[in-house]
Amino acid sequence: MRTILIEDEQHLLRMMERIVQTEPNLKWMGSFHDPKEALTFLNNQDVDLVFLDIEMPHMSGVDFAKQLPKTTQVVFTTAHSQYAVEAFELQATHYLLKPITEDKIHTLMPRVMKRYESILQSERHRTCTIQCLDHFSVNTQDGDLVKWPTQKTEELFAYLIYHRDKVVNKWLIAETLYPEIDEPQRALHNVYNLVYRLKKTLADYNLSISVQTINNGYSLRLDEACTCDYYAWLDADPKPMPKEEVAGRLFVDKDYTWH
Repeated sequence: MRTILIEDEQHLLRMMERIVQTEPNLKWMGSFHDPKEALTFLNNQDVDLVFLDIEMPHMSGVDFAKQLPKTTQVVFTTAHSQYAVEAFELQATHYLLKPITEDKIHTLMPRVMKRYESILQSERHRTCTIQCLDHFSVNTQDGDLVKWPTQKTEELFAYLIYHRDKVVNKWLIAETLYPEIDEPQRALHNVYNLVYRLKKTLADYNLSISVQTINNGYSLRLDEACTCDYYAWLDADPKPMPKEEVAGRLFVDKDYTWH
């Protein structure tokens, strides 16, 4: 992975440079103490990963990150934990608190590589941004809002997103999404139709998301190239906001009763 380092403290920059050069999956492309010099470099060179200091004199790391392509991973480095929320909102791959050590970077690598491989695989698909907090929406990389054929199709997608990486039993889905239907087989038939519509919608938009049928249930597979603010919160360490606040902000514009 083509990697650059941006850090205004020279001794930290050189130390991180040595650490990155020992990682077999990283290809060091340059080190910069001035973010403006890094931007000039990036005008002519694509990179896959940026280790980025947040507090810098000429430009903050947060402002710098906003100018990067969505496929470029960012690992923020800082001595202050109060920037966790901003890093979270920018979908950063990770947030490392100083001092940066070889063990911290080594421990981070599986997450970085997983996202990198998903980005490569998704080049033939369209990436997407899923927002679950404050209001629920799915947008493609081109800024198109995904339009669902029915409200129940959208709810099934939200339900599977909420149950991340879990196989949800089809009977539980039927009971949850159709509590008003007394005939279980009829409710299950509706679920089959929903799954078909959901798969078709994802295929129509050519998104990097798939619905998997496993035993008697369904699970949603979301490539790393598609970002989700709720997943970013689940993965964050430390958490940028408490669980109670997240629960109060999930799907607030929907009348879902299952979360």
